[in-house]
Amino acid sequence: MEKSLFHDLYKRSCELEIRDCPSQTLSDFLHGYLSVYSIVRVYPWLESDFGDAYGIHERIREIARIIEPLANNKELVKDVRAGFIVDLMDAYQLYSDMNFLNTALDAAYDVLTPWGANRIVLPCRTPNICRLLCYCYYFTGEKENSLLASSLINEALGFTRKAGRDDLMPWWWWDAFCFYEDVVGKVELSTNGQERLVEERVRLAVSVKQREEEVIKRFVKTEGDDVYDMAKSFRILAQREFTMCHERYENKEFI
Repeated sequence: MEKSLFHDLYKRSCELEIRDCPSQTLSDFLHGYLSVYSIVRVYPWLESDFGDAYGIHERIREIARIIEPLANNKELVKDVRAGFIVDLMDAYQLYSDMNFLNTALDAAYDVLTPWGANRIVLPCRTPNICRLLCYCYYFTGEKENSLLASSLINEALGFTRKAGRDDLMPWWWWDAFCFYEDVVGKVELSTNGQERLVEERVRLAVSVKQREEEVIKRFVKTEGDDVYDMAKSFRILAQREFTMCHERYENKEFI
């Protein structure tokens, strides 16, 4: 059922006029297409199911072009703007387009370094800012970025023990945890801190899975009329499809 739902959802998403979609859905659509692109790049024979890589590539470029001015919009709440900047950096990983990267880095330091400041001043302490710091470290090598990102991870772990699950938005902190380890490396914590991180990763994985199922069920129940849940479901199911493809084909001789 899930596979059928994803293929139907993918077809519907391809028919959408992305420019008419709410800006809050762009990140989910972008990452959904990035997952689909990964599928056909790694398993090219699946182009018969999802279309050729070039067409998906151009769809991603289209979405990135819409996100670009949002990343430069100084009127947006800084946390929201940081999310769009990170999206643009995600798109750069596919394109290696220096215009995307330069735009994103200029916008990133505009957010992180207020006018007149000669050092980074965090506008808020959120998963989006954490991921932005990780990317700045990745592209510039400036240690201050990784240290600040690490402090946010440590802080989130401490808050997790004091507050309820819902206070931390586990979905997005899960992304930040994983992204930090992918980009910067293992989180530097005390022995007790490492044990806590292991526990929290397990708890967050379960929590995220539950949230994903809730989104998908809501989307199905409303017969797909909500574009916000459509975008979220597309992102979730595209990532799951990539994981299933990996599990299905990883032991084949032609991989």
